[in-house]
Amino acid sequence: MKNRKLRTKITMRVGILLILGGVILNIVVKNIIDYSSNNTIKNDMTIQQNNSTEFINQYFMINGKALDKQTFISNSPMIAMKLSEYDNSTIGIYDVNGELQYQSVNGEVNKSINTHIEQAKNNKAYIYFTQENNEYKGYFAYPFYFNEEFLGIVEIVRDYKEIVTNNRNIYLLFTLVESFFFLIILILTYLIMRKSTRPIENLLNGVREISKGNYGYEVLEHTNRDEISDLAYEYNKMRKKIKKQIELTHHLEKNRRDFFCNITHELKTPLTSISGYAELLQSNFDNEKFRKQAISSIEEESAKLNSMISSILEVSRGQILSKEKSEFNIGKMLNEVSEEMKIRNNNSIKVKLNIETCNIIGIYDEIKSLLLNLLENAYKYSIEYGEIEIIGQKEKGNYNIAISNKSSNLTADFKEKAFEPFMRGENAEDSDGNGLGLYICKLIVEEHNGDIIIDITDNVVKVDVKLTCL
Repeated sequence: MKNRKLRTKITMRVGILLILGGVILNIVVKNIIDYSSNNTIKNDMTIQQNNSTEFINQYFMINGKALDKQTFISNSPMIAMKLSEYDNSTIGIYDVNGELQYQSVNGEVNKSINTHIEQAKNNKAYIYFTQENNEYKGYFAYPFYFNEEFLGIVEIVRDYKEIVTNNRNIYLLFTLVESFFFLIILILTYLIMRKSTRPIENLLNGVREISKGNYGYEVLEHTNRDEISDLAYEYNKMRKKIKKQIELTHHLEKNRRDFFCNITHELKTPLTSISGYAELLQSNFDNEKFRKQAISSIEEESAKLNSMISSILEVSRGQILSKEKSEFNIGKMLNEVSEEMKIRNNNSIKVKLNIETCNIIGIYDEIKSLLLNLLENAYKYSIEYGEIEIIGQKEKGNYNIAISNKSSNLTADFKEKAFEPFMRGENAEDSDGNGLGLYICKLIVEEHNGDIIIDITDNVVKVDVKLTCL
């Protein structure tokens, strides 16, 4: 079953609230209009009562007649007709017992209605309202007094169709305008919600794409800064981080597979050599010269194997971060390591130094191992009677180490894989290296939040290391 969209749900709920609000508002407005209509009719009847009372008094005064029960009843036809003509209403004159004496009819009158007459007999002015055949009539009766004497009852029947119709038209117009505005509000609500929820739909699509493994799906970040745009920003930030972590995981997994494949290959060579010499020794014990050569070869291969295993353990032990960091002078260390390597290696190679002093915070033994590895490679791959240039300089908060030498057996392709494990130059067969030196150097530099790059141009190999200085 397909779920309703959020904007549809919200629009429906707003619509329900608008309908409920409209019903309540219509009831209130209708009551107000009805109340206003009733007050208008009551006020009109009060005016008619005052006017008719004044008219009757003036009639008898002008005609010089005494006003009493007898004259009131005897003049009822004239009074009724004059009042009916004057007020455009039906006028009835009743005696004190509620008996009709004369009625001047204007329009249709329901003569069966006498509730107002009965109330007037009891000394009450009373209005009775009727609706018949689209006719709206007000039946009003009041007791007529003169000099505090009850002379009879005056009935006034008026048509209020115009007032009622106008009020109903006002109510209908209000309902139509109200419905129109509510419809506009509902449409605007839907449009606003559609625009507002579109980024949420994009986010939902983004989450679905991530669940499918597509980490390149980017959600558009809107310029208006609100919770949804912040959510889109955080989503993109999370997506990039996940993508980076996944790529890093895949890269590490690939490196792990390659590393162990290389380990298998690299360990197999000396082990095969040792195993071969051991088998030969078992069958050639009488040849002392061969025996010494075999033992020497076994010792040499064992030393290589031991060196390789030590390097592998150095890579895999993961203890760099656990060591305590301290502050030391890397310029001084670089000078000392340079002098040490000059003594240990071929004196035919010239060393040119340009080293500034600078303090850094790092793991002393690891940084020294880094420098020894780099200089050892420089000596190893330098041409005979060549020159090694060692530069250590402070620049913009960093300490830059540049070691360069001229080599005849390294290609530009070497630099692309120089920091991979078990990567060696073309003279590897003539050296005791195991191809893990630069790989270890890279690990050390990265653990110190630094950077290391290698460049080979016109047989000149240059290694640049950047570390943060104090």
